[in-house]
Amino acid sequence: MAAARLTLVRIPGFAWREAEARLARMSSDDTPRQPLSPDRSRPVERSVADLGGLPDAGPVVREEYEATLKDKRIDAMSMLLRRVDDRLTSDTSRRAQEELEEPVYDTIHYYDRWLLAMRTNLLNLGYVTEDEIAAKIAEIKARQGS
Repeated sequence: MAAARLTLVRIPGFAWREAEARLARMSSDDTPRQPLSPDRSRPVERSVADLGGLPDAGPVVREEYEATLKDKRIDAMSMLLRRVDDRLTSDTSRRAQEELEEPVYDTIHYYDRWLLAMRTNLLNLGYVTEDEIAAKIAEIKARQGS
């Protein structure tokens, strides 16, 4: 079976360089190539959440899930923080989650990722320090007797 051949037609005003770059990233066996950054200068690193095209990813399994009290509290904190600072958006949360190390991202619960993202964003915006977080955790553990 002969390989399919693609030809670009040059049309004035058409972004043919971008089209050629996309074509060059395609392979004859349809294996996805590394995507490029928006300015096309460097490859984009795959995030831990990006499973598309990975051979071991398998199908997406959609299951019903009953949120726990802890999950609901994390969700509520997220909503309240957005009212405090408009920089605490779902986009900044997603970015912080995708910056987690892959073993952490893959092994913790969905809402725990949200919680770690909140922590990261609150630290980055200067609302809390590592020392304040450690002191509060120690205070809670002492109160619980653990």
